[in-house]
Amino acid sequence: MSTLVISAANLATLENNLQVLANNIGTVSNNVNTVNGHINDVEGQVNTVKNDVKSLEEEIKKFMVEIKQGTIVSNARQTILMDQAEFNKKFSHRDEVRRRVNGLLQSVDINAIKKSTVENISEEIIVNTPDYWLSPAMVALCSWYTNNKELANKALKEAMARDDEKTSLLFCLVHLRANRIDTSMKWLNRYLNMQDPTKMESKIITVLDAITSGVFGTSAKKTCLEKVNEWVLELNSYNEIKANEIKRWEEYFREKLEAINDNEFPYIDKYVIESDMIHDVISSSRVHKSIYNDLKNTMEEKQYKKASTTNKIDNLLHMLVFNYDKEELQLKRDIQKNKHIIEENGDISKALDKFNKTSIALEETNNFYSHITNIAINNNVDASLDTKKFAIALSKNFIIDGYSNISKYKSIDLLPDINITINDWTGSTKNGSNEIELQKNLASFLDDKFHDEVYSDRLFNLKMLISIVIGLLGIFLTLKQPIVAAIIFCIVLIFNVVEFIKNYSKRENKINQLNDIKKQHKVLLSNIIAEIVDYYFIYKDSMKDREKFINYINSFNCEDYIKVDTSNSRNIIIDGGNNG
Repeated sequence: MSTLVISAANLATLENNLQVLANNIGTVSNNVNTVNGHINDVEGQVNTVKNDVKSLEEEIKKFMVEIKQGTIVSNARQTILMDQAEFNKKFSHRDEVRRRVNGLLQSVDINAIKKSTVENISEEIIVNTPDYWLSPAMVALCSWYTNNKELANKALKEAMARDDEKTSLLFCLVHLRANRIDTSMKWLNRYLNMQDPTKMESKIITVLDAITSGVFGTSAKKTCLEKVNEWVLELNSYNEIKANEIKRWEEYFREKLEAINDNEFPYIDKYVIESDMIHDVISSSRVHKSIYNDLKNTMEEKQYKKASTTNKIDNLLHMLVFNYDKEELQLKRDIQKNKHIIEENGDISKALDKFNKTSIALEETNNFYSHITNIAINNNVDASLDTKKFAIALSKNFIIDGYSNISKYKSIDLLPDINITINDWTGSTKNGSNEIELQKNLASFLDDKFHDEVYSDRLFNLKMLISIVIGLLGIFLTLKQPIVAAIIFCIVLIFNVVEFIKNYSKRENKINQLNDIKKQHKVLLSNIIAEIVDYYFIYKDSMKDREKFINYINSFNCEDYIKVDTSNSRNIIIDGGNNG
C-alpha cells in the first residue's frame, strides 16, 4: 500500500514536472517564434539592402558610363580644337592656293584678269607656299598665260617633282578644257601609267568618272580599257585581294537579309531540330528577288541630268584642286571622327560606324578593286551613274561569288534532311513529300507505345474466373435444389456479363483516347509538313531568281558603260605654250 502511495506521489510529482517542462517548452517555442520573426525581419531588411545595393550599383554604373562618355566627348572637343589649330598652322595657306587656282581658271576663261595681275599672283604664291605641289603648278599655268615658257617649264618640273600624279591629272584636265585632246591624252596616259593597281589614291575614281562620262572622248575609251585590263590581270594574282572583295560583297548582300518573324513558322520552330537552318535558308531565299530587282533598277536607270562636257571638266578640276594631300587628310579624318563622337555622345562604336560611311573615310590609298567596290556599293562616293554601272560590270565575278556565299545550300540536292520530333517520336523528311509514310509511321509508333496500356484490362479477368469456379461449386452442392442452383447460375452469369461489359467499356474508352491522340498527332504532323513544304517551295522558287540574277550579271560588259561625248569644249588658257 505504501509502495502504491509513493508511486502515486512520485507520479504526481513527475506529472507536475512534465507540466512545468511543457510550459518551459512552450515558452521556448514562443521565444523561437519571436526569434524567427526577428530573423524574418532581418531577412527582409537584408533583401531590402540587397535591392538598394543593386539599385545603387546600377546607378553607379550608369554614372560611370556618363562620366566616361562625358570624358570622351570632352577629349573629342579638345582634340578637334588641337587638330584644327594644327591644320590652320600647317596648311591654311594651301586653302588659299586652292581658292586662287580655282579663281584663276574661272577668270582667264572670260579674260577678266590682267597678265600683270597673274604675274603678281604667281610670285606671291611661290613665296608663301613653297612646299605644296599646286603652288608651282599654278606658277606654270600663270607663266603660260603670260607666255613665259622658261618659267612655265621650270615650275612644271617642280610641280611634277612634288606630286607627279596630281600635276599630270591637272594639266590633262586643263588641256582637255582647252579642247586640246591630243595633249590631254598624253597627260592622261602619263597619269594612268604611273598607277600601281595595288596602291591607288581615291582620285582614280574621279578619273574613271570622267572617262565613263565621255569627257575624254573616243580615244580615252580604248586607253582606259587597256589600262583597266592590265590592272585586273595584275590584281588577279593576289588571292587575298580577291577574297577581300568577295567578302565585302557578301557582307553587302547579308545586310539586305531580313529575319523571319517569330510567328511565321511556329510548328517548325517548336518541332523541327533544324529550325535555325530553315530560318537561314528562307531568309537568304527571300532576298534573291530584292537583290535582283535592286541591281536591275540600277543598271537600267537613266541619267536624265546630264551636265555639259565643260561643266564636267570644271567639276573634275574643282575636285582635284580642293583634294587634300595625305598629311592634310589625316588631320581632317581625325577631326571628322571626333565630330561624330560628339554627335553620338561618346559612343565610339556608333561614331566609327557613322564615320566609315562618309566620303572622307573613303579618301585613302587602296587597291584598284577596292575603289571599284566603293563606287559600286557606297552611295557616299561621288561618282556618276555610268561609273557605278561600269564598276558593277567590272566586279561581276566578285558579285557572283559574294552573292553565292549568302546561300549555304546552292542546289536543292544539297538541302539537308529535316528531323521532326513530336514527344518521343522522330521522323525525317527532305521536303515533306513523304507525309503519308510519316503519318503511318507515327500512327504505328503510337499504337506500339500505348498498346500495353490500352490492353492492360483483359476482357476475361481473374475475378470472372473465380466467380465461375465458385458458381460451379455452388451449383454442384445444390444439385438437389434446382432453384438455388439456378439462382447461383444466374448470379454468376450476370456478374460475368457485367464484368465483361465493364472491361470492354474501359478498353473502348482507351482505344478512343488513343484514336484522339493519333488524330491530334496527325493534324500536328500535317501542320509541320505544311510549313516544311512552304519552306521548300520558297527555296525552290528562289533558285529561279538566283539563276536569273547570275545570268543578268554575266551579261554585263564594262565597255558598254563608257560613253563617248562628242560635244566641243570652249577654249580657255594655254595660249602661250605648244608642248603643254
